[in-house]
Amino acid sequence: MRPSCIFWKSAIVLSLACLSAAPALAQGASTNLVFAEGRIVCEITSPHEAIPELVLATLPIAMNAALEAVGTPSGSVRLAIRLQEPPSFYKRAKALFRVEAYAIQESDEIRLHASNDPLKLAFRLGHELSHWLVYKRHPARPPLWLDEGLAQMVGATAADTAARVHKQEVERSQPPKLEGNLFRLDELTALRAYPRSEARSAAFYWQAEALVRAIHKRLGPTDFVAYLGLLCGSETLAWQVPLRERWYFSDWDINWLAEQIRKQIP
Repeated sequence: MRPSCIFWKSAIVLSLACLSAAPALAQGASTNLVFAEGRIVCEITSPHEAIPELVLATLPIAMNAALEAVGTPSGSVRLAIRLQEPPSFYKRAKALFRVEAYAIQESDEIRLHASNDPLKLAFRLGHELSHWLVYKRHPARPPLWLDEGLAQMVGATAADTAARVHKQEVERSQPPKLEGNLFRLDELTALRAYPRSEARSAAFYWQAEALVRAIHKRLGPTDFVAYLGLLCGSETLAWQVPLRERWYFSDWDINWLAEQIRKQIP
């Protein structure tokens, strides 16, 4: 289960491909979207009479961003996206979700509280689709920093794409109190549980994304996917080992990574 949040602005409308409508449910609606040359089928259901057009327009953007970063499953897979009624303000506040859109991925299901803001929606879908594709492609979850940092990067890519389509800009503000809550590189990569405080958690997500971006930039898309697979295949493999042994990272390269997680994300 992977909830998190992000703040975005702007709007997007996009035409769809591979859309096939399923018969309406007795209560609600259901629609299928197909991706990756038919290997991925997403069933979207809603408690209302129709699936929101914004969801249908945004899902392909988010899925493409996730597929490019994580890769395609080896076989045919199905994903259920269950649209939920908006949660009460009390529940959002209790869960530290202070944006209009958020989602929870568990197994082959994503429960989505959609919003009217397409960039927030693109981010949320991209984030959870990243978690889902990692789950489908690999026998074990990657380290926490890699799993969440990758999901943040995919969500940001989806939102950036949505913004470019409509010539908008994504605004990402630095989390408050970031400077006093930053992790060292060794601390960040050693985390096995989410930080408990809101400020520390915000720093974790911010720095995890920065680290993933830096490694992705240095390795390139293809080798990054290979690196992800190596860390997902072993719970005991230290994160630096493949970088040093396969991609010849030096102490200088590791120090460079440590510097990147203290900079502002572009």
